[in-house]
Amino acid sequence: MQGSHRDAELWDKIWGKEQITSDYSIRYLDFMTEIERTLPPDSTVCEAGCGTGQTLRIFSSRHRTIGLDISVNALRIAKNSCDAPLQGDIFRIPLRSGSCDLVYNSGVIEHFPHPTNVAAVTEMARITRKGGRMIVIVPNTFCLWYKFGKEVAYRMKRFEFGYEEDYSPFRLKTTLEETGVEVGKCFGLQATPVLATNDREILPFPVRRRLARLEKYFPFREYYSYAVGIVGCKK
Repeated sequence: MQGSHRDAELWDKIWGKEQITSDYSIRYLDFMTEIERTLPPDSTVCEAGCGTGQTLRIFSSRHRTIGLDISVNALRIAKNSCDAPLQGDIFRIPLRSGSCDLVYNSGVIEHFPHPTNVAAVTEMARITRKGGRMIVIVPNTFCLWYKFGKEVAYRMKRFEFGYEEDYSPFRLKTTLEETGVEVGKCFGLQATPVLATNDREILPFPVRRRLARLEKYFPFREYYSYAVGIVGCKK
């Protein structure tokens, strides 16, 4: 999700395709399910860069859910998973300050070079209430198979996600701290190489689902998983 007409066209193209539940989505959905269980009923939840809104469905039965994205195609799908789909960019979120109990995203902040990445997280923090939580998840600098796959895709001119950076756990922590967010738990998602992306799969979903459950036994996942994330608290 980025803030220009060209970026909107990019993400409209991506979200206009039929989607498979990727390996990463399995881990992400499981993680957000655990987060939902810790929220008080009737919380206000915003995914700032929601894509198709997969995870918002987890929250919608007990909470008020808001999905923000720049892509019209994404929001056509996300409207079935959230109470309030909003078209807009992450630098000007059309919500009042302190209106949300949880604000999160995955696969968003890495598309903004510094200092616009900090500006995006700052806007997420603005709409989070004091004591509320923020979650930011990005590609991991230390994931070797991610780095190799991305380089191959670049060389073959098949990388379709536009500008993208990766983050070490330390860089992500520093980025959140620049916005005044109190940094808490750091975690990793998808410690195993890819068996399915959003548009193709090597093994069927039931097999990949069982493999994903094994990852809870992997230690220090934030240092080698595909994605690294942080749960922060608004001061």
